[in-house]
This record gives sequence, structure tokens and C-alpha cells, in this order.
Amino acid sequence: MTSARKTVLMLVAVLFTVALGLGMTAATMRLENRAAAIRFERLADSVANRIHQRMVQHLALLRATRSHFDASEQPVSVTEFRRFVDGLALQRDYSGIQGIGYAALTPVGDSGRASARITQVQGMPIEVHPRSDQNLIGPIALLEPMDARNSAAIGYDMFSEPVRQEAITAALASGEPHATGPVQLVQEITAEKQAGFLIYTPTREGLFQHFPAREQGGLVYAAFRAGDLHHAVLETFPDPPVLLRTIDRAAPEQPLFDNHPAGLPEWLTRHSVQREFDIAGRSWQVTLTPRAEFLGADDRRASAIVGALSALLVLAVVAAVLTLFRALAETERSARQSAQQAEERALLLREMQHRIKNHLARIQAIARQTARSTADLEEFEQVFGARLSAMAKAQDAVTRGQRDSADLRELLQGEIGSIARKSPAGGILSGPEVQLDGREAQAVGLVVYELGTNAMKHGAGSSGPVVQWRVEPRENRRWLVLDWFEAGATLCPDSAEAPAGGFGSQLIEALVEGDLEGRFTRDFDSSGMRIAIEFPLSLA
Repeated sequence: MTSARKTVLMLVAVLFTVALGLGMTAATMRLENRAAAIRFERLADSVANRIHQRMVQHLALLRATRSHFDASEQPVSVTEFRRFVDGLALQRDYSGIQGIGYAALTPVGDSGRASARITQVQGMPIEVHPRSDQNLIGPIALLEPMDARNSAAIGYDMFSEPVRQEAITAALASGEPHATGPVQLVQEITAEKQAGFLIYTPTREGLFQHFPAREQGGLVYAAFRAGDLHHAVLETFPDPPVLLRTIDRAAPEQPLFDNHPAGLPEWLTRHSVQREFDIAGRSWQVTLTPRAEFLGADDRRASAIVGALSALLVLAVVAAVLTLFRALAETERSARQSAQQAEERALLLREMQHRIKNHLARIQAIARQTARSTADLEEFEQVFGARLSAMAKAQDAVTRGQRDSADLRELLQGEIGSIARKSPAGGILSGPEVQLDGREAQAVGLVVYELGTNAMKHGAGSSGPVVQWRVEPRENRRWLVLDWFEAGATLCPDSAEAPAGGFGSQLIEALVEGDLEGRFTRDFDSSGMRIAIEFPLSLA
């Protein structure tokens, strides 16, 4: 097969694969759009149903309030009505309702008498307002909870306003609750105003007495701030990605609620859905539109996967040409790994040789100095063996630790406990957790062994040494400060040298100042001997 034919066949295969992948990706995106639309419709149903159910609950409260008025043998007082409404816990359980109240129905000629009666009921001067040219007046006599907003509505003649009058008339005619269209509540006394609506239901309770006919009694009503009502519903959802617009279909020019921002993209409005339901004789229409975040990356996951698989399929067609290059690259990578592993083994071997050389040098120095300070072979064997044992314990602590390190407390317990058997650690150990590297652990182990041996040899008290340590920041490094105290230890009466003199002292100073690059001090007072060992730590 010629090179030109190979090129043509490869182009045909690639183009066919690309076309197939694009077709599958487009089909998947259509399915995702449909799935997102169904999901949003379910969310829209849930939001609309909660608005409707909340209004059903409010209507139940209104009917219960009317029953309370109708069942009362005496006119309902302000105190009795306040206790009743407080028991409903409106602000806690029924967010969105501004208040529940009672309005009397009285001939317009009794306006002055009505004002006097409401003044008597409320305990403060109230005038029925505004002036009305209707045959009846419907002033608000009771309204709870009595906050700043609701107190501004007492005495307001609701029959004087056409939208309210229409709903009152419909409620009186049917004997059932009836809602108004959008209005501005008298309670809107602040700069932030919302659309509102009211629901009326007739009662036989009159301003002055009970009347058998509802049209001669009064009205129990509920006032709603539509914005608060919708926000209360939306708060029941965890950050819902939905925009709402609610209108009364008989008065669509004044929305009850609308949180749609200006300039909403058309691709979002295409996903809008509408729901309608009846609220106390009025028909509400709710338009729900998804926010931009509703259609996020998760909604495009399937199409992204299909697109990626299509791209992989295209790459697979070309992969045969690149097989040789991948094989060569793999060979080179294996060679580099082998060279790196060989270098790591050589490094480990050099480190092991270095450590063995250091250990042998230290053992040789200890053996030489031990031979000089002992009287015979038996004493040499005992002292030299004990010091080698101390080195072995330090090395054992290092190998047990992580990152080639040893825990300071464990090291001290091992070294002091092998010398002083009177307590688990040969004294008292206190200090924070500190990790030592192998070099530090070897040096500290030998130093502690020498100090403990001298403490036992010279009888520095019966309770053993007290060892405390801490870590201090110095010159951008962490320093270990170890304090060793032996109660009752003093200078020898015939020598200026401390009980820890001789080879032990020389070894300690050499280890601290040489191996650890630190400082070693020893002081005596009436209470005993105090030793301070300070050196910089290698491990963080």
C-alpha cells in the first residue's frame, strides 16, 4: 500500500470518527437538556406547591380565628385576641403573614360611634379614616401582633378602598374567605415597600354586639406582605437556583413578587415554567425561571464524557503511528530509572560506610581511653562493654524510630533505666516530644550513660537524677536544652574536679561540643549538681 493511500485511509478514518463523535455528543447534550428541564420542572412544582400549601395553612388560621369570634358569647377583647394570636406563633411558624385582625361593618352614619368604640377597645384615641362616600365603613378594630407596622393600621376603613371593597363584598356574598388583588398595605410605613394582599372571611361579631347575619357583623382578615411570604418559602430550600414572578391573573400589571434581574439571558427564559393555583377566590400565576448556576458542569458531565471518549477514539486511530515512539520513550525511561536506582544504592552504600567508619572511630577512642582509666582487664571489659551497650541501645532506638530517628524520652529511659533500677527511668523525666537523628542519638545516649554511671558511682542521692528538657528557637534553628540535676552531689573534698571528672567528663565534653556542636556546663550548689546540655536539632 502506497504512502498516499495510507494517508487517505487515515484521513477517512479520522473524519468518520470525528463525525461520529460529534453526532453522539450532540445527541447526549439534547438528552441532558431534557433531563435538566425535567429536573427544573420538579423543582418548580415543589416551590409552587409550597407557596400554595403555605397559603392553605394561612387560610386554616383565618378560619380558626373566625370560629373563635363566632363561638365567643361576649365581644372579643384586645387582651383575649392578643393571647389567641400569640398562641398561633405567627412570626415563628407562619412567616409571611403580617397579622390577623378584625374589622367591623358599620353604617357610615355610625362613624363617630365606631371611633369611640375602637378608642375604648384599644385604650388610645383612634379616628376612623379616611372619609368614605360608601354606605358602610369597615374600620380595623383589632390587629395582632401589635407591632409598629400594625399599630399604624388601626382605624383604617378598608371598605373605602375599591380593591379591598371588592373582596369584602365577595366574602360577604359567599360566606367564605376571599382574597384581594395586589394592594399596598397600610402597614408599609418604611422606605422598603412590598406588594401586599388581604384575605377576608365574615363573622357575626359586630363592633357593638353579635349579629345573626354576617353582613351586619364584621370581618376577620389576614394581611400579607407578598415579598416576605415568598422569601419564607424560598428559605425552606437550600439555596434554590430559581427565580420567581408571581402575579394575580386579574391584575397582572402589579406583580405580587418578582426577583428576576434585568436583562435575563434568553437561553434561561426558554427554560421558564408556569404554574397556576387558586387562592381564596383569586387565580395566581407563578413563573419560575432557573438561575444560571442551575445548568452547571454536572449537567454537562455525560456530554463531556462522550466528547472525551470521541477524542480518545480519534487518538486511537492515530496511535499506531506513534507506537514506536512510545516504545522508545519507555525504553529511555526504564534506563533512567535503572540509573537512578543504581545511584541511590551507591549513595546508601556510601552512607553506610561513613556511619560504620564513625562508629569504629568512636569505639576505638572509647577503647583507648577506657584502657587508660581502668586498672586491669576485668575492669576494662566491664566498663568498655557497658559503653558499647549504651551505643547499641542508642542505635536500637534509631532503627525503631521513623525517618532514621530516635525519640528522646525513649532513649533516656533506656539508658538511665539500665543503670538506676530504683525507678522505671532512674529518676524523673519531663519534656516535650523530641526526635533525634542517628548522630545525635548516639552522642546523647553515651552522654546520658556517662552521667548516669557517675551518679550511681558517686552516690548522688537516693532518688536518682531529675532530667528536664525543652526546645528553644535560636538564630532560626531549634535548640534542645537538657537540664540534669543530682540532689546531694558535691565536689570531692580533696579535688577541684567534679564527681563526673576523668575520662567521663572528657568524653561528655567531646560528644556535646564536638559531635553535637553544642555547649556543656556543670555547676554545684548546696542542693546538688546541675548540668546543662544545649545543642541545635537537625530534625524539624
